[in-house]
Amino acid sequence: MVMTRLLTIAEAAQYLNVSKVSLRRWTKLGTLPCVRVGARQERRFLQQDLERFLSRGGDQQPLAPVAASGPADPLVTLIEAAKHGVPRHVSLHFDHRDELWRLLRPYVLDHLNHGAPMLYVHEENSRDDVLARLRSEGFDPDRLAEQGLLRLLVPAEAYLRTGSFAPERMIDFMEAAILDRRAAGHDTMLISGEMTWCLSGATGIEGIIEYESRLNDLLASYPNVSIVCSYDMHRLSGAITLGALCSHPHVQLPARLVPGYYVSA
Repeated sequence: MVMTRLLTIAEAAQYLNVSKVSLRRWTKLGTLPCVRVGARQERRFLQQDLERFLSRGGDQQPLAPVAASGPADPLVTLIEAAKHGVPRHVSLHFDHRDELWRLLRPYVLDHLNHGAPMLYVHEENSRDDVLARLRSEGFDPDRLAEQGLLRLLVPAEAYLRTGSFAPERMIDFMEAAILDRRAAGHDTMLISGEMTWCLSGATGIEGIIEYESRLNDLLASYPNVSIVCSYDMHRLSGAITLGALCSHPHVQLPARLVPGYYVSA
């Protein structure tokens, strides 16, 4: 019997003349097969799989194909990516509230129309706007809240509950919210937050990107939960925006959903 040698990730990267980061991303997205070996589940590659990959011209395209008639459906992309272990964690970038709603709307409608709950953390002064947008879609926010399908919070009730921010404490808060809805029979859930709370100057806000990265590990245990974090491109710094791009597997831009730069260790 002929034994087929498996290439290490370093050998495969050299074979394809790409970085190991690219290889990890492609295996997560299911565009390049790999074999997991050992206690650490390290990636190994068959040479014939690499050759087939090259014959297709590689695959560095967005997570889902973009049709000529319009952008990819973000929900389809998230569902397909989640099948390959990619967390449903989206960094959404907008420049005004109408655009925020336009980009967030598909996620909201998909969950609420299917009876899945939503937890939304909004700016202190934007609750009326959120309620008005839900009503414009035919939802009764009060009834949704009574049914346990809608929970609206301000940053002081979530990210800044003690007047400061701590990644570990917020991760615990998120998991408690997920487990609460699971106990009520909801495996699928949408969590979304407007990230301008980091402009508050509160102690600990420098941990925001660490927190965003750790959310990916949390979602590994809850693959049907989607988290969408909304970043105002005009109000937040370039450093925060770059950190968001690097800590999310998915980035929702005004035109379409594209891969983020997050790669697990």
